[in-house]
Amino acid sequence: MKKLSLVLVLVLAASFVFAGGGQQGSSAKKDGPLLAFICKDLSQEWFVGTSTAMRNTAIARGARDMLLLDTAMNPDKYMTALDAAIAQKVDVLIVCPPDQKLSQITVDRCKAAGIKVMADDDGLINEQGVHIAPALELDAYKVGQGIGEYLGNYYNKNNMAANAASTGFMLMNMPEVSSCVPRSEGARDTFFASVPGFDRKKLIVADYDGTSEKGFNVAAATITANPQYTTWIVMAPNDEGAQGATRALEQANLDKNAIVAGVGGYLAKDEFKKSYSAFKATAYIDPALDGQLAGDAAMDWIQNGKEPYAEYKKPGEAFGVYPFSATMIDATNYKQIMGAGAN
Repeated sequence: MKKLSLVLVLVLAASFVFAGGGQQGSSAKKDGPLLAFICKDLSQEWFVGTSTAMRNTAIARGARDMLLLDTAMNPDKYMTALDAAIAQKVDVLIVCPPDQKLSQITVDRCKAAGIKVMADDDGLINEQGVHIAPALELDAYKVGQGIGEYLGNYYNKNNMAANAASTGFMLMNMPEVSSCVPRSEGARDTFFASVPGFDRKKLIVADYDGTSEKGFNVAAATITANPQYTTWIVMAPNDEGAQGATRALEQANLDKNAIVAGVGGYLAKDEFKKSYSAFKATAYIDPALDGQLAGDAAMDWIQNGKEPYAEYKKPGEAFGVYPFSATMIDATNYKQIMGAGAN
């Protein structure tokens, strides 16, 4: 995994290393607003891209700086980061929490401190799953539908029904992340609609935490527990899970008969460059565009008083959620769609 060079790394002692090695960006304004982004895992390449674009966008629009706080998937570090951001009296706080159960306390503490708060990628929700702050999220179910359609077409085109008895469908899932669950559900529903004859009893749900390591572990355990399946169809709601599953299939010498699909593009592109990889497709999301949209929304909130994504409010909802979209890519089209990002 690449590490973000311009990162404000958080430790439990609440000591900080400010972005740019203690120096503000060259275009930062001394008297501009201060923003912060608390991220669940800044070691993931997706968040490297989003956070970099988010910070650059804010600074280009006159922000003094945007502090980047890494929680490394640790709820305790998240709470320490939240306290630190509030102590810095940031004008807008953007968060992607490692656990959405931290949503209410995040909103409550920011409200008490008079700080505007919004979410990026994983929304801030209450116990009923209702958004309690503005958010940018994937149109998750639709993303999953694209993956399910791709997998269904691949299954039919390659006559995988001929080996139906020995074919399993591993549906990887992140049950603790509301924006990821619909990705898996959309893929499942659309695959079965495309392949109505597939035995649903061969669907195996494998839960993981979003990292490649855990993705590998749960995939390897699933493969070992189901030796009757020598052909695998695998869907993961992010590239990390898909990468982990691919490595597990390779370890079990089952990758040549498998197809794996993920969400992201940032890891998939390296698989597409290989002479062969079971990781054959992904729903591409542009991290730079994600970060730019969030950075612009935060600055519009400060400079123009425009609440982020208000135009996307649904009837009866207090906050808008921007429906980010994705495009299916594979080895045949990723260079054209990703452009310079494919390198």
